[in-house]
Amino acid sequence: MSVVYIKAPIPDPRVTAQNQKRLLFFFNLKKLIPTIMITVGASLLISVGYPIVSYELTLTKDTKRTRFISPVPKESIAESKGILSPTSPNNPQVLAVQTQNQGATVNYSNINSWFNFSKPQIFLSPSRITHYTISIPRLKISNATVTIGGDDLDASLIHYGGTAYPGEAGNSVIFGHSVLPQFYNPNSYRSIFSLIPTLDNGDEIFISYDGISYKYIVYDYYEVAPDEVDILEQRYNQKELTLVTCTPPGTYWRRGIIKARLKEI
Repeated sequence: MSVVYIKAPIPDPRVTAQNQKRLLFFFNLKKLIPTIMITVGASLLISVGYPIVSYELTLTKDTKRTRFISPVPKESIAESKGILSPTSPNNPQVLAVQTQNQGATVNYSNINSWFNFSKPQIFLSPSRITHYTISIPRLKISNATVTIGGDDLDASLIHYGGTAYPGEAGNSVIFGHSVLPQFYNPNSYRSIFSLIPTLDNGDEIFISYDGISYKYIVYDYYEVAPDEVDILEQRYNQKELTLVTCTPPGTYWRRGIIKARLKEI
C-alpha cells in the first residue's frame, strides 16, 4: 500500500499576523470589560449624586428649614373671615390621617401624594376658569399650563384647590415636578420646576389668567418638610404666589418654596 503525503500549504505571514492581532485585541478587551463597567457605573453614580451633594453643600442654613414655623396665629385670618384654614383642626376635610404601608410605592405624579396626610382640595369660590398659563423668563418657561384643582402633575402644573386665584388677595399655590438638573426641560411637566431654587429675588413670573396678565416678583426661597402645610395658608392682606417642588431636585426629601408678590401696576 502506497502512502501519499500532502505537503501543508505555507501560511501567509500577513494572514497569521492579522489573526494574532485580532486574538490579542479580543483578549485585551476581555480584560478591560470589568474596568469599563466600573468606570461606567462610577460615572452614573457621580452624575446622579454630584448635583444632590452640590445642592446640599451650597444651600444656606437660613434656606434649609426642616421645620417651618408659621407666623399665622392659631386663629388665622382665613378662619376670622369664616373660611377654615387648611391646617385647622376644625376643618373636617383636612385631618384624615393617611397610613401608608411600608415599602408601598408613592405616586408623586398625583398631587394628593405630596403631603403626609389626606387633604382634599377645596374651592374658595366658583370659577368658570379651569386653566391658565405661567411664564418664567429666567428659566425659559413660556406659557406653561396650570390646571386649577387638578391632580396629574405629568400633564400640567397644578393650582392647589382652595388657594387664591391669580390677582386676588391671598396666596396662589402652584405645584410642579422636578428632576436632576442635567435632565431639565422647560417644556416637560416632569421636569419643569427643577430649577426654581435658582431663582433670585427680583426675578419675574408672569401669569395670564382669564384674559388678564399679572406680574409677580420673587422675594424669597426656603424649604420645608413634606408634612408642612403652612405653605397653603391664606392671608388676605396681600397678593402672593407660591411655587412648590420637591428638593433636592431629583428627590422627594423636602419641598422647595418660591415666594413672589404681585407687582401692582
